[in-house]
Amino acid sequence: MSDYDRDPERMRETERTTIIHDSRDRGGGSGALIAVVLLVVVLAILFFLFRGSFSQGTHDGSLNVNVAAPNVKMPDINVKVPDVKVTVPKIDIKTEDAQANKSAGK
Repeated sequence: MSDYDRDPERMRETERTTIIHDSRDRGGGSGALIAVVLLVVVLAILFFLFRGSFSQGTHDGSLNVNVAAPNVKMPDINVKVPDVKVTVPKIDIKTEDAQANKSAGK
Protein backbone atom coordinates (compact mmCIF):
# COMPACT_ATOMS: atom_id res chain seq x y z
CA MET A 1 0.00 0.00 0.00
CA SER A 2 1.10 3.45 -0.52
CA ASP A 3 1.43 6.18 1.96
CA TYR A 4 -0.61 9.16 0.87
CA ASP A 5 0.64 11.29 3.70
CA ARG A 6 4.20 11.08 2.54
CA ASP A 7 6.04 14.32 1.84
CA PRO A 8 6.38 14.75 -1.97
CA GLU A 9 9.67 16.65 -1.68
CA ARG A 10 11.40 13.71 -0.13
CA MET A 11 11.74 11.69 -3.27
CA ARG A 12 14.56 9.32 -3.72
CA GLU A 13 17.38 10.74 -5.79
CA THR A 14 18.88 8.42 -8.30
CA GLU A 15 22.14 8.83 -10.10
CA ARG A 16 22.21 7.99 -13.79
CA THR A 17 25.23 7.10 -15.88
CA THR A 18 25.03 7.00 -19.67
CA ILE A 19 27.57 4.83 -21.46
CA ILE A 20 28.06 5.45 -25.18
CA HIS A 21 29.77 2.61 -26.94
CA ASP A 22 31.22 3.61 -30.33
CA SER A 23 32.43 0.55 -32.21
CA ARG A 24 33.11 2.19 -35.58
CA ASP A 25 36.64 1.71 -36.82
CA ARG A 26 38.06 5.00 -37.97
CA GLY A 27 40.93 4.87 -40.45
CA GLY A 28 42.29 8.24 -39.52
CA GLY A 29 42.55 9.37 -43.15
CA SER A 30 45.39 7.05 -44.12
CA GLY A 31 43.49 5.93 -47.25
CA ALA A 32 43.25 9.51 -48.47
CA LEU A 33 46.94 10.05 -47.76
CA ILE A 34 47.89 6.96 -49.78
CA ALA A 35 45.68 8.11 -52.67
CA VAL A 36 47.33 11.55 -52.73
CA VAL A 37 50.83 10.03 -52.66
CA LEU A 38 49.97 7.65 -55.52
CA LEU A 39 48.52 10.52 -57.54
CA VAL A 40 51.70 12.57 -57.08
CA VAL A 41 53.85 9.58 -58.13
CA VAL A 42 51.76 8.95 -61.28
CA LEU A 43 51.90 12.64 -62.22
CA ALA A 44 55.69 12.68 -61.75
CA ILE A 45 56.10 9.61 -63.97
CA LEU A 46 53.91 11.13 -66.68
CA PHE A 47 55.84 14.40 -66.48
CA PHE A 48 59.20 12.68 -67.01
CA LEU A 49 57.86 10.47 -69.80
CA PHE A 50 56.29 13.25 -71.85
CA ARG A 51 59.09 15.72 -71.21
CA GLY A 52 61.56 13.37 -72.83
CA SER A 53 64.09 13.14 -70.02
CA PHE A 54 64.31 9.35 -70.35
CA SER A 55 65.33 9.49 -74.02
CA GLN A 56 69.02 9.34 -74.81
CA GLY A 57 69.53 12.24 -77.20
CA THR A 58 72.33 14.69 -77.77
CA HIS A 59 72.84 17.48 -75.30
CA ASP A 60 72.36 20.34 -77.73
CA GLY A 61 69.10 18.95 -79.08
CA SER A 62 70.32 18.35 -82.61
CA LEU A 63 71.25 15.15 -84.35
CA ASN A 64 74.33 14.96 -86.56
CA VAL A 65 74.32 11.92 -88.83
CA ASN A 66 76.80 11.87 -91.72
CA VAL A 67 76.33 8.73 -93.73
CA ALA A 68 77.46 8.37 -97.32
CA ALA A 69 74.72 7.37 -99.70
CA PRO A 70 75.26 3.93 -101.21
CA ASN A 71 76.28 3.73 -104.85
CA VAL A 72 73.79 1.38 -106.47
CA LYS A 73 74.39 0.39 -110.09
CA MET A 74 71.45 -1.00 -111.96
CA PRO A 75 71.80 -2.81 -115.29
CA ASP A 76 70.24 -1.25 -118.37
CA ILE A 77 66.95 -2.90 -119.14
CA ASN A 78 65.38 -2.57 -122.57
CA VAL A 79 61.73 -3.51 -122.51
CA LYS A 80 59.99 -3.67 -125.87
CA VAL A 81 56.26 -3.27 -125.69
CA PRO A 82 54.39 -4.71 -128.65
CA ASP A 83 52.04 -2.47 -130.57
CA VAL A 84 48.57 -3.45 -129.36
CA LYS A 85 45.44 -2.14 -131.03
CA VAL A 86 42.30 -2.02 -128.95
CA THR A 87 38.94 -1.78 -130.64
CA VAL A 88 35.84 -0.77 -128.79
CA PRO A 89 32.58 -2.11 -130.20
CA LYS A 90 29.94 0.40 -131.18
CA ILE A 91 26.90 0.16 -128.93
CA ASP A 92 23.61 1.55 -130.12
CA ILE A 93 21.41 2.56 -127.18
CA LYS A 94 17.75 2.97 -127.90
CA THR A 95 15.73 5.40 -125.85
CA GLU A 96 12.37 7.03 -126.29
CA ASP A 97 13.97 9.97 -128.08
CA ALA A 98 15.75 8.12 -130.88
CA GLN A 99 16.50 11.33 -132.83
CA ALA A 100 18.51 12.85 -129.93
CA ASN A 101 20.48 9.65 -129.46
CA LYS A 102 21.61 9.54 -133.09
CA SER A 103 22.72 13.15 -133.06
CA ALA A 104 24.68 12.66 -129.80
CA GLY A 105 26.46 9.60 -131.15
CA LYS A 106 27.89 11.41 -134.17
